[in-house]
Amino acid sequence: MRGAIQGAPHMISPDWPIIILSLEGDEGRRQALTDALMQAGLPFRIFYGVDGRRGLPAAYDPLIDREAAQKRLRRRMTDAEFACALSHRAIYSLILDENLAGAVILEDDAIINPDFVEFIRSGLQRTGTMMLMDYNYGRALPWQRKALGRWTLHRAAQRATFTSSYSVSRSAAMTLLEATTPVSYVADWPVNLYEMGAWLVSPKLAAQGGDPAQVSRIGARPKASPRGRSRARIGFRWSDIGPYLRRRLSRPVGR
Repeated sequence: MRGAIQGAPHMISPDWPIIILSLEGDEGRRQALTDALMQAGLPFRIFYGVDGRRGLPAAYDPLIDREAAQKRLRRRMTDAEFACALSHRAIYSLILDENLAGAVILEDDAIINPDFVEFIRSGLQRTGTMMLMDYNYGRALPWQRKALGRWTLHRAAQRATFTSSYSVSRSAAMTLLEATTPVSYVADWPVNLYEMGAWLVSPKLAAQGGDPAQVSRIGARPKASPRGRSRARIGFRWSDIGPYLRRRLSRPVGR
């Protein structure tokens, strides 16, 4: 399930590897990504995730909570969504089991750009607890940002989407593993990104594959914005004040 290191090392520490999340038999799907990483001289590992394309195997039932997921999402969570979340969860567990300092996680349809290569070679992925290198619906408070080389990091003010390209430290992996035991939410994201101290990297360092028929076979799921999910809530709670103010004061990032 855990691939060997591939690609020529280029100032990349083995305790913060690049991990490609893919499925057995999907060599063609990840070829463009692996070719790009090898051409850049960036070593990587291939990690085979949970295949939910034909339904979720019963062996994973103890690791999920369908009832809790329905309450959180206000709809049924699909087997493909559970498989995607379980796959990312397995990588968080791997980081802890191997005592890694962190990891850069790429889904196999990710398209990296030259900025990604420079960012990783500079070791900048190690300077934040959690960094989203590709995202949608990104929003941040204008005054919560910092320069990092020629990039700007914006602290995520609310839930962003996409798990196609991101970096997590060991402590972030521990928090994410706890939040997904059992799995009761989609992979993006089972935690409050603001409270996690997650950063949105701008300009983005990667993108998802452009063919809609090929996107997210690991975790195909209905498209919905975080703001749309928020509107589904009924009633008012004092705990909603902070998220509400952050949402109103935040500004789009990476659009």
